[in-house]
Amino acid sequence: MSNRPFRISIRFCGGCNPRIDRRRIAAEMKDCLVKSGYVVIYNSLNADFIIYLSGCTANCARRYSGSSTPAAVIAANTLDAVVVAEEQLGMQAIKKVRDSIGKLEKPLSS
Repeated sequence: MSNRPFRISIRFCGGCNPRIDRRRIAAEMKDCLVKSGYVVIYNSLNADFIIYLSGCTANCARRYSGSSTPAAVIAANTLDAVVVAEEQLGMQAIKKVRDSIGKLEKPLSS
């Protein structure tokens, strides 16, 4: 693994039918991730991990991506198809990021 910080992309849907406050959730996630040393970018598939953030269950942020990058999918009040209270979506997604990144990182050889 390189020494560069992990890049986390928050990828949005078009926002035609939002049932959650995508802006608040994205800001909360970005703030926490940046404080943890991650680089946060938006709407890019060129990242180490992607958080797809769709306002409704149509899940357009993920539906049209075609990416195989590790991801967490927020679609309305669900995270990876499990219902989560809206106020917990951001923090639960961050937990998924940390769990996944931990699996991707390899310990340095002695």
